[in-house]
Amino acid sequence: MNQEERNKDLEQVIEKYSNALYKICFMILKNEQDTNDVLQETFITYMTKKPDFKSEEHKKAWLIKVSQNKCKEFLRFHKKHAGVPLEEVEERFEITNGMNVEDREKLRLIWNLNYKLKSVVILYYIEGYSVKETAEILRISEGAVKKRLQRARESLAHLGKAFEGGIVCEQL
Repeated sequence: MNQEERNKDLEQVIEKYSNALYKICFMILKNEQDTNDVLQETFITYMTKKPDFKSEEHKKAWLIKVSQNKCKEFLRFHKKHAGVPLEEVEERFEITNGMNVEDREKLRLIWNLNYKLKSVVILYYIEGYSVKETAEILRISEGAVKKRLQRARESLAHLGKAFEGGIVCEQL
């Protein structure tokens, strides 16, 4: 692939996936500038690694995994957790458009989970991946996904709310 083809491919990937990756990363980092930095690093990794994908779904899963790893690295190295209120998130992108009050409350609860629990909840409940697909994306066992989902539900229930998922956002 020559440089012009690579540039065109990168533009298409950015156009197709940046919105969804932004939402996922922002839910983890809670800061617009940090999210933009992580997205930029994700696309640089895509550009430099030049991975060969079996399918479009494989490419999507790879980008999600890389972006989540970049978020984790960012949090680890910067040792900070920005405290952006969810209301500010709602203003930044349209994640809550069309959601009823109950689903907005669920989103507020998810917002406060730790990274490991939040990452499986986002993929399973919000993005609609199966346990198996979530395990593949995060490169953990299906049992670990189920356990993290269980812990997330317990953590959310501990806050006084039963949680069964059901939040639906636009698909990539």
